[in-house]
Amino acid sequence: MFKLRILFLLCLTQSFVFSQQTKVSGRVLEATSGEGMPGVRVQFQGSKIGTLTDSLGFYVLQSYYATDSVTYFMPEFRLVTKAVKKDFEQTIDIQLTEAISDITEVTIKPPDEFPSTTLHKKVVAHKDINNKEKLKSYEYELYNKIQLDLNNIGDKFKDRDIVKRLDVVMNYLDSVDADKTYLPVLLSENISQFSFKNNPKKKRELVSATRISGVENLQLNQFLGEMYLDFNIYDNYLNIFQKSFISPAANFARSYYKFYLEDSMFIDNDWCYKLRFTPKRTGDMTFEGEMWINDTTYAIKTFKANISPWANINYVQDLYLEHHFSQVIPEVWMLTEEKMILDMKVTKGTKLYGFYGRKHSTRKNFVINKERPEDYYKSDYTVEFADSAKIRDPKYWEAHRHVPLNNQENGIDQMVDSLNKDPFFKFLKNATYMLATGYYQLGKIELGSIYTLFSYNPVEKFRMGISLRTSNAFSKRIEFGGRLFYGFGDERFKYGLTTRINITPKKRGLLIIYGNRDIEQIGISPTAAAVGSTFGSLLRTGPLDKLTFVDKAGINLEKDFGKDFVLFTGVEWKEYTALGLATYQRRNDLGGIDTIRKIQSSEITLRLRWCKDEEFIYGNFDRTTLPSKFPILSIQGIFGIKGIFGSDYTYQKVEFAMEHSRNIGVLGRIKYGVNCGAIFGTVAYPFLKVHEGSQSYWLSTTSFNRMSFFEFISDRYVGGFIEQHWQGLFFDRIPLIKKLKLRLVTGARITYGAISTRHNEAMLVPSFTKKFGDTPYVEASIGIENILKLGRVDLVWRVTHLDKGIPPLGIRARWSFIF
Repeated sequence: MFKLRILFLLCLTQSFVFSQQTKVSGRVLEATSGEGMPGVRVQFQGSKIGTLTDSLGFYVLQSYYATDSVTYFMPEFRLVTKAVKKDFEQTIDIQLTEAISDITEVTIKPPDEFPSTTLHKKVVAHKDINNKEKLKSYEYELYNKIQLDLNNIGDKFKDRDIVKRLDVVMNYLDSVDADKTYLPVLLSENISQFSFKNNPKKKRELVSATRISGVENLQLNQFLGEMYLDFNIYDNYLNIFQKSFISPAANFARSYYKFYLEDSMFIDNDWCYKLRFTPKRTGDMTFEGEMWINDTTYAIKTFKANISPWANINYVQDLYLEHHFSQVIPEVWMLTEEKMILDMKVTKGTKLYGFYGRKHSTRKNFVINKERPEDYYKSDYTVEFADSAKIRDPKYWEAHRHVPLNNQENGIDQMVDSLNKDPFFKFLKNATYMLATGYYQLGKIELGSIYTLFSYNPVEKFRMGISLRTSNAFSKRIEFGGRLFYGFGDERFKYGLTTRINITPKKRGLLIIYGNRDIEQIGISPTAAAVGSTFGSLLRTGPLDKLTFVDKAGINLEKDFGKDFVLFTGVEWKEYTALGLATYQRRNDLGGIDTIRKIQSSEITLRLRWCKDEEFIYGNFDRTTLPSKFPILSIQGIFGIKGIFGSDYTYQKVEFAMEHSRNIGVLGRIKYGVNCGAIFGTVAYPFLKVHEGSQSYWLSTTSFNRMSFFEFISDRYVGGFIEQHWQGLFFDRIPLIKKLKLRLVTGARITYGAISTRHNEAMLVPSFTKKFGDTPYVEASIGIENILKLGRVDLVWRVTHLDKGIPPLGIRARWSFIF
C-alpha cells in the first residue's frame, strides 16, 4: 500500500529543474616555488568532465554536468579536492605539494551492484541536465512526414476480385518483408520552424510548407492525431494513445524493468554503452528495447523500443519507436531524428485489412540559448501557417524537405487519382465515410442520415426521415443542409435547415444559420441520442411522455482567438408547445389556473472557453481535438429579453464549468469536472436548469443515468463528476481474464440545487418534479469496458432520492471506438 501511495504521488507530481552551467576558474601554483603549473588535470569529481591548466597554470572549467567538488591531479603531487557551488561562477586558486610515496595494502572487493544498475542510476542522476528543458531557449527546423499504408494484404491479394477490378494498385504495392505487403494510401508532410522559451515557458511553431496526398475523407482523424504526439524520453511516463507507458529513463524504472549492460562502441564520435531493457513482469505498460548511453554525459544517444506484447491498446498490434540524439553544441543534447511505426488491425489474426502508420521526423539548424524578443511569442497561434504554406510547388519541396521521397511516395497522388475513376473503389470509399458520419456522398450532395432514418416515440409513433447536405466537392467554405421527417402518429411534417460558413479559414470562424421545427426532449444531454435517433428509440427504459414541440431559429458564431480561447456567441428565438404530461399552467388573478398553449423566448448567448495548449486536426467544418494536459474552463451567459420577436420573459443565466482529463501513470486515466450556475429573473420552468437525465439503457457519460427527464429543476445549482479508467491495472494481472483485455472503470456524479417560488408567477412548476431538500442527488457506478474492444457495461447505483418500487441498481451499456 505504501508503494502504491508513492507511485500515486509520482504520477501527480512533476518537477522541472532549470539548470545552469557551473563555472570554476583560477590558477594552480607549485607550493614551493609559487610558479604556475601547466598540464594539471582539473576535473569535476566522479565525472569525466575536465580540462588542463595552460602554460601559466590558469584554467577554466565550465559544464552543465558539474558535481559538488573539483579535483586537481598531477603525477608526483598530492591530489587536492575542493568543494564548489553548482550553477554558480567561482574562482578557486590552489597550491600543489609534492607527494611522499608510501606502500599501502590494497583490498579488491566485488561491486555492490550490477554495472547496468550503476549506469542506469547515472542516467537518472543526469536527467535534468540532459533534458532540453534545462535550456533558456532553443529553436530548430522540423520536418514531419506521416504515411498511412493499407496492410494485411496477403499473398493472394492479386487474385482477389477487388484487385482484379482495381488493377492500377499493383504498380504501387510494396513490402516490409516477404510476408508483409502494403499499399500506400496517404502521405502528409510539414516543414516548420519551432521555437521554445523557458521561464516562463512559451512556444511557437511556424509552418512554412504543408501538403497531404492520398485518399480524401478517410476517417482516421483520431489515429492521425496520435501520430502527431511529441513526447520526451526523459519524462517518467510517455503518453501514447491515452495510455501512460513507463519510460526506461523514469526515476523508478528499475522497479519495472530489468537492465543489461551488453556492449560499447563509438556512435558519431561519442563513446556509448548499450543498455538493453525488458519488463520485469507482464501486465505493466512498458517497452522492450535498448538505449545507448554516452559515457561522459550519461545522455541517451539512441533509443529503440517496441511496446510490450501485452500492452492493452486496441487495434494497435505493434508500435516501434526510435529516437536519435546529438550534441548540437557542446553539452547540449537534442532530439535530431525520430521514427515511429504502427501496425493497426482489428485483431492479430484477422483477415481484414489494417493500416501501417509511419512517422519520420528530423530536426536541424538548431539555435540554442539565443532568446527572441518577448513580442515574438505573442502570436495568436500556437501553430501558425505561412500564407503560402499550402501552395508550395514541387521545386520548393525538393529543395527544402530533409529526406527525399522515394518513387512510391511520389506516386501516391497518381495512384489515388486512378483509383477515384473506378466506380467500385468510389463505392468502397463512400461506404466507409457513411459508417463514420451517417452520410453517403453522391458527388456534390451527401445523403443520410442512416442514424435517423426511422424511430419511435409516444407522440409521433413511427417516424421516418431523410437528410441532405452539400459535400466538400460543392464548396469547402459553405455547407447547406436540410432534414425532413414525418410522424405517422401526429401526421405532421418536421423539418430543419442549416447553413455553415467557414468565414475565416486561417483562424477558425464558423458561422451557423439555422431554422428548425421538430419535437425535442428538454433536459436531455447535448451528446445523448435525440428523439429522432434510430438507435436511441430501441433502448428506452421509459416513455418520452414529456416532449416539447419546438420552433426555433438562430445564428451562431464560433471563433478562435488568441492561442487558447474559443468565443461562442449566438442569437436564438424559440417557441415551445407542451406535449404529453408537460403542460403549461399559470394562476390567474382570480386564483384559478389558466393553461398556456405556447411560450416564446429570445436569447443572446455568450460563452468563453479556455484550454491551454489545446490543438486540433481541422476539417473544413468540423475538427478533432488533440487532448491537452490542462483543464478546459468555460463561462457562459444567456440573456432572455422580453418583447423581442414576441419573447415572454426577461432573465439571465450564468454558468461556470471545468473539465479535466489526464493520464496518471500506472493508475490509468482520470476525468473529472465541476459546474455551477444561477438564473436571475422570473421565467417559465422549461427555461430554468432542467437537470440532465436519461431514460435509456444506453450509458450516458454526460448526464445522470438513473434520473428521469424533468425530475429536478433548479435556478441555483452546483454539481460534479469523476470517472476513473483503471486501464489494465487490475484485470491484466489475472491470468485468464487478461487475454480478454478488459478494463475496470469507476465513477460518480453529484448535483444539488434549489428553486425559488417566484417562478410560479410565470408558470407553475409541474407536480412530477422533485425538490432536493437537504440531500443532493448522487449516482455511483462500476463497470467493465473494452468488451470486444468496443463495449462497456456499468452497474449504476442511485444512492439518494430513492423511489418505492424502483430498484436502486440498474445496468447501462454503450459502445465506442477507444484505444
